[in-house]
Amino acid sequence: MWLARGVSEHPFARLERLEQAGSTNTVLRDAAAAEPAAWPHLSAVVARHQTGGRGRAGRGWATPPGSALTASVLVRPQVPAERLPWLTLLTGLAVVRAVRALGAPPAADVGLKWPNDVLVPDAGPELPEWGTARKLGGILTEVAAPTDRPAAVVGIGLNLTQTDADLPVASATSLALAGIPVPTAEELLAAVGTELREVLTRWEAHAGDARAAGLLAAVADVCLTLDRPVRVDLPAGPPLHGLATALDDDGRLLVRDAAGQEHAVVAGDVLHVRTGGPSAGPTAPPGR
Repeated sequence: MWLARGVSEHPFARLERLEQAGSTNTVLRDAAAAEPAAWPHLSAVVARHQTGGRGRAGRGWATPPGSALTASVLVRPQVPAERLPWLTLLTGLAVVRAVRALGAPPAADVGLKWPNDVLVPDAGPELPEWGTARKLGGILTEVAAPTDRPAAVVGIGLNLTQTDADLPVASATSLALAGIPVPTAEELLAAVGTELREVLTRWEAHAGDARAAGLLAAVADVCLTLDRPVRVDLPAGPPLHGLATALDDDGRLLVRDAAGQEHAVVAGDVLHVRTGGPSAGPTAPPGR
């Protein structure tokens, strides 16, 4: 059921609020496919309760009603289609900037784990393959039916008020548990939308070239994966162990293995590991 439509208080071309949805990504993608003209660039859907949320690789993501921001944004950026993989990282940048702007320390430490997780770096005791970091939320980008330009639906999920008992895994956290001031979902969505509009405008002004737009450097600055040992569980083949050194012009993660060979990771589950820890694998050479 559609609720009231937002007007000028939000930076979206169209905003629809739902009391409940299975997946806001699915709702928005289907609506935009049925009526493309009715859903322009930077249209959004937000639900108070999402019952069938999804993460990467089809993983489920569920939260108690009203305890998280669960929203999706339709983007039709004026960039070449091959630049669309940057959308996940650019949305992550907008989310991190919004959380930092609305919060107080330790909000300033919130960052990204490549490619789509929002982390609080020091939010609990040591956990295997997580250390003291905890996952605050994530981004899920899905290609949408194009019109006159490439299109994608970007899902944003961020935990706000959950307690330990509400969270399904020990590696998750919420703003409340992390000691970060908790805005309402509406306030956070408005802040994310404002940041996302600014980021996408800069990206479009440089024809999707994130480096030329200064956005590659901006993402790298908030990416907690860089300059640390990682294990990458790849879609096929054995895990890749090494040092995450940089992002390339396509947003891929560059990982240098123990032999000094650099690998460009397109997709995979990245685990931050401690040097010499049980999951570290071969030690990567120092430096970037």
